[in-house]
Formats: sequence, structure tokens, C-alpha cells
Amino acid sequence: MTEKANETNKPEPQFFFITELIRDKVLERKGTKEEEIGRLIDLEIRQNGGYPEVVNLIVGRSFGRPPLEIPFGLVKSIDARRTVVEVPPDVKLKEFVLEPARTLIKDMILDKKIIDTDGYEVEVVYDIRLLHAEGRMLVVHVDVTKAGMLRRLHFGWLGRLLWGGVKEADLLPWRYVQPLPSDLDRFKGNVKLTISREKIADIHPADLADILEELSGEERMAVFNTLDTETAADTLEEAEPRVQRELVASMRRDRLVELFQTMTPTQIADILEILPRIDAQVLKKALPAETAVKVNELLDEQDVDLESIVTHRFLALPETALVGEALDRFRDRTTRFDVIMYVYITAEDGTLKGVIDIRELIQAEENVPLRDIMTEQVVTLSPEDTLADAATEFTDHGFRALPMIDENHKLIGVVPYKDLLAVMK
Repeated sequence: MTEKANETNKPEPQFFFITELIRDKVLERKGTKEEEIGRLIDLEIRQNGGYPEVVNLIVGRSFGRPPLEIPFGLVKSIDARRTVVEVPPDVKLKEFVLEPARTLIKDMILDKKIIDTDGYEVEVVYDIRLLHAEGRMLVVHVDVTKAGMLRRLHFGWLGRLLWGGVKEADLLPWRYVQPLPSDLDRFKGNVKLTISREKIADIHPADLADILEELSGEERMAVFNTLDTETAADTLEEAEPRVQRELVASMRRDRLVELFQTMTPTQIADILEILPRIDAQVLKKALPAETAVKVNELLDEQDVDLESIVTHRFLALPETALVGEALDRFRDRTTRFDVIMYVYITAEDGTLKGVIDIRELIQAEENVPLRDIMTEQVVTLSPEDTLADAATEFTDHGFRALPMIDENHKLIGVVPYKDLLAVMK
């Protein structure tokens, strides 16, 4: 069999919630036959770096026999119905014995309180999201949502009916969880965060970059290839330079150009800047002419036009829209926005009417029109402003993004503060 055929047969990376796997049948493959060992009752994890890794399946058996521990490396396939393992003839499965140093997800983490850095109770762990890729399974998210609670109570179908599928933005990335305490057990210990309660709402959903950094090169590319274009672009932008270089080197050129189409010139320049000059020149030739000019300005460190760092990936709605509608749009498309802290209110002709901070939006009643809570006195930029002008406005007002309008007060785009800093550094 060729190397290409082997790659084709590799299973795609998959995300699971542990509540979807518990009570799975665990089958042992023996030649062409499969024999049931028991049912999956828990997963043992070990904290290796930023994301804990599943090391053992804990399998319950009938007739009162003690559960078995099966090394995760023996797993050949796993889904929401069955898990298949292959046990070599020279391997004898051991009975599971709970010891102080061992950590089980279902038994020790689910239903625990989440405590922030200030000691406040934030939420309850209703579910744990796992990533299965290239023979490894990592803990990547904590689910504290109502949908997670329903899934925990075996009413997952009701959560899907009410809210649809899982939304990345609603999950708490494991990177914000402190190392689990050594005395954690089913009755004591809490899950503690590395951030305060006030900052939880500010977590950007593009945390996949951190997950990719935990994986090997082959695993990383396999997961990256499963992402849609806009999520992949966000993830590439957030990754550290070493990972960016490896992803770009392994990516088809047409795929990379496709990602660039969803990025601002500043973001594209940041990627090209870490690549070998020859590779960067080739990719610049594939950019639209107008974008290439702006990217060249940024790379050459010439006088950069403020308009060159404007993004069009933000949420704009009419003043008659309701708060509930705006929240739904955010939940559905947050990962596709460069500006996630503000909603811009515009008239039919594109005139900027006001702005709403996302925190104010969350606190408002869902049936309230946006015009009732928007701020009409908006600090704006114009195409004639310089980088220094923009920096002054950001310093004076402390916003994370500022809208740019033309002479007719029509919204051109938004300048993110982080992009301004990237240009001026």
C-alpha cells in the first residue's frame, strides 16, 4: 500500500463530550470477531503540559467483577456508540484500582464547582470536551452551559432542539484551568481558573491555536485541515511563529491564499513576515492587487495608511433589531469576527448611528430594540487620520476598536487596537 493510501485511511480528528462516550460498549477485536468486554464508565487522564491526555479507559463489567483499565494506546476506534480495542497476546489487562495520584474525568471533575482567581464560584462543570487525533485523546474544553447540563442529565436531544449544535464560543478552554489539585476526589476539591470572573466574557474563542501547539506536526495538520476557512484563518493568526511556519510549509498554496482572503492586510503581513523571503514573494503575487499594495507597505515599514488596517469582519445591525437577535448572531458567528466586543448600529444606507458594548448587550432584556441601549456619541476615525491620530484616540478613550467613517458618516470599517499596535511596534 502506498504512503498516500495510508494517509487516506487515517481517521479524521474528532471532538467528543465525555457524556457521549460514557456507557459505550467496549469491544475487543480478535481477528475478524469482536467480543464485548464491558461498558466505558470513565476515562483516566494525566496532566502532561497544557492539555491533559487520556491514558486509560475504565471499563465496567457485569456480575460484580472489578472494572478493568485499558491503556488508551490499544484503542483502534471510538465513537458515540462503541469503542474497539486490540489487546496484544502478551498484554494482560489489569483490574482498576483507584489510588490518590489517579484522576478520573467523570468521577472527579464532572459536577465540580469552577472557582475563579478571586475565589468566586463561577459555574459548574457539566461536561468535558475531548479531541481525538492520531491515536491520542486530549481534554480541550469545559462545558458550563445549559446545553451541557441537559447533556449531563441525558437530555442532550433537548439541548440540540433548543440551541442547535455546540458553539465554540460557549465553551471554556482548558488553558484557563489551573493544574488539578493532587487531593481531588469525587467528594472534595474544585476546578480553579487562572482568570477572574470579569475576564471570562473576554475570552476569544480562537483557542484552537493552543491546542495545535500541543500536538505533533502530523497531528497538528490533521486537525487544522478539518477547520473551515475562517476558523482556520483565525487559528493560524493566533498560533506562535514556529507553529505558523510549520502549518504554512505543509499547506497547499491555494488553501493558504483562500485563508488570506478572510484576513486583513495586517494579519497577512504578520504571517508573511515569519516566512522565508522567497516563499513570501510567491504568496504576495497571489494576492489581489489592492491587498498586495497594503501588505507591501506594512512589510516595507513605509508610511502606513490607516485605512490599510481596517477590518470588515464585525457585526453591524439596524437599530430596530432586538437584543436577542444580536446575541444569536454573535453566538453563530463570533469566531468569524475580528472585532467581538462591539455591535455597530447602522441605517439602511450604511450611516453609523451608534455602538453597543457586548457586555451591555448581554445584560439587556432580549426583546429590547438596539436603539434603546446604543450609545449615539461614537468616537470615530476617518481615512485621513494618521496612525498617530488613531493611537491618540485609543489612548484617550481605552476602546479595543474604533469605527472608521467617510465624509457622509457612512461606516467604512473598524480599526482593531491590536492591529494598530502590530503596525506601530
